[in-house]
Amino acid sequence: MPSFLHSVETAFAMTVHRSQGSDFQHTALLLPQTPNPILTRELVYTGITRARDWLTLVKAKRGILNDAVTREVMRVSGYAE
Repeated sequence: MPSFLHSVETAFAMTVHRSQGSDFQHTALLLPQTPNPILTRELVYTGITRARDWLTLVKAKRGILNDAVTREVMRVSGYAE
């Protein structure tokens, strides 16, 4: 129980997808250690824009953010056909 701990703050975490439509005073966006096909420009944008006042961006390796913002979303809805 958090009430038994001293000098701590409780917090919660959610996925970027789940956070859509919400905003928070401070947002921390943690990027994966290895490239991931679902980490796209749109997902990074959504994560960044959840921050109302400030953002902490945590990336494990050089190039992960660049990989994400240059990756195109692969749509499979069939609308283009």
